[in-house]
Amino acid sequence: MSFNTTKIAMALALTMGATAAHAVAVNTGDVLTIDAGIPTYNSSGTLTGITGSWFAMDTNGSGTIQQSEKTALSQGTTGIKIGDITSAAAGSYHFGAVTGAEPVNAIVASWNFNSSTGTNYNTVAITGSTENGLDFSGWNVAWNTLASIPMTGGAWGPGYTDGTANFTWSGVYGTAYTLDYHATVPAGDPSNFGGTLYALRFTGVVNQAAPIPEASTYGMMLAGLGLVGFAVRRRKLVA
Repeated sequence: MSFNTTKIAMALALTMGATAAHAVAVNTGDVLTIDAGIPTYNSSGTLTGITGSWFAMDTNGSGTIQQSEKTALSQGTTGIKIGDITSAAAGSYHFGAVTGAEPVNAIVASWNFNSSTGTNYNTVAITGSTENGLDFSGWNVAWNTLASIPMTGGAWGPGYTDGTANFTWSGVYGTAYTLDYHATVPAGDPSNFGGTLYALRFTGVVNQAAPIPEASTYGMMLAGLGLVGFAVRRRKLVA
């Protein structure tokens, strides 16, 4: 192998290694926190954008998401816990505005869209990586009086696939991530929004799952308890 060929091979190996190093997975129990969406308005009171987390419905049928079509989201009790399945909390979706008395969903707090209250949940455990995206094939909306509006198909933007959320993260715990997901409300859905394009964005940080004590740690703990018990019994006998 010539010197130039060797250099090319090494460069390719380094490039492939760098790519692999950036394809990182989230692990069971990891938590994706959810930044609260912060709306901004112009002097006329028109929504001009949302920083942080939001969802949007293409209600005007333009085929794109307008800033005014976004709804701010905020974290529920935990955010997204990798490997968990959640459910819509009873009473967290109903006709009318959010009252503040709704049970808080694990992922997001209740939100208001089109004069009714809703929430989100997933029926399939969310797993995945930055390379393959996160599994959102069980993503659901509960809204108004409807307990399930499946947002699992009809990906519509370039680079999006059905049931998969695009996921950007450095792989370092405690650092920021961005999650983007596209779907379409199923045709004929009783919400009367069948065929409407849907977009979701979450931002936040990825926190590592709480470590589980190793077997050796348990053994040391039990041994320690045994020594304490022995010492107590010995003092009783001496007394």
